[in-house]
Amino acid sequence: MAKCVRVERENAEAERKKLSAAGALDNSYIPARGRRYVYFPILPGAKIARATLEKELEKRSERPMALREALAGKLTPAEMDGLVTSFDLVGDIAVVEVPDELRAKEALIASALMSAHRNVRVVAKKVSGTTGEFRIRPVSVIAGEKRTHTVYREGGCEFELDLNKTYFSPRLGTERGRLCELVKQSEQNAGGRAGERVLVPFAGVGPFAIRIARASPSAQVVGIELNPDACAFFRKNVQRNRCDVAVEEGDARKIMREKYTGWADRAAMPLPKDAKQFLPDAIAALRKGGMLHYYSFGKMEAPFADAEKDVLEAAKKAGRKARVVFRRVVRPYSKDIEQVVVDAKIL
Repeated sequence: MAKCVRVERENAEAERKKLSAAGALDNSYIPARGRRYVYFPILPGAKIARATLEKELEKRSERPMALREALAGKLTPAEMDGLVTSFDLVGDIAVVEVPDELRAKEALIASALMSAHRNVRVVAKKVSGTTGEFRIRPVSVIAGEKRTHTVYREGGCEFELDLNKTYFSPRLGTERGRLCELVKQSEQNAGGRAGERVLVPFAGVGPFAIRIARASPSAQVVGIELNPDACAFFRKNVQRNRCDVAVEEGDARKIMREKYTGWADRAAMPLPKDAKQFLPDAIAALRKGGMLHYYSFGKMEAPFADAEKDVLEAAKKAGRKARVVFRRVVRPYSKDIEQVVVDAKIL
């Protein structure tokens, strides 16, 4: 039995950080998740404000702490130099990049990764970059259970998906949280009146739309997605997270033109590649004073230049004006390219 605190799922990540910062979290146990609550293990003698209870938790087993440590002595120095140690964790699937020169050692690398990270049940390697009409980045399973279907958890929400049927990036989690806070702040500034109208073209399986709807139940949230498989997961995820989101299946440009011109207070465009061509219609969907969140790629020496130019030119084409109010590098993409976001007020 372990001494625990019980936390509502939507507040779990924030509470975990507080407990960790206070040195109260007992990392020798694995937190338990229920449908409504998460149970965090607490160190004996830790002083915390929350009430505690006793709960049966699984002990963590002793495992290597890093992939390089797990592969020590199993790869040559030259092979270690070529090893890509970073990976995306989507649910219980680790998505890795295996250089061509290490292809013969991919099973060994995958086994070491699962040894180093006990929450990983599947290791899948990237087969190619993002391809096709639905922007899918195909993967191939190289270790663990033979599946690409999983459930990803973020910000108190759960997202069911299949990596070979839908596009999904865990690397936008910080951005999703930032937009949730912006919508809540807007509601507070409005004195608690009716929430924002939020439009999310290229919604995928719903991470942006659902997180915003969960964080701000009074908001009217619409997600648009072309991929039928992604839409099917999107609808299931709306039910799974018990929130109110309208799911529109079809071409974002056509739907925005026909149904949402002048409708939205905020539009988020989480499609870095080719989003430029949809900008005039997204801008037309915004009310005067509405906020646009535009994701794009930029060269490292001037990461925001192209994105800002795209927004200003698209606003002019739509007969509107735009004022950039925020810009941020979201993540490195390649050696000299970065993914960025530009927030612009549309006038």
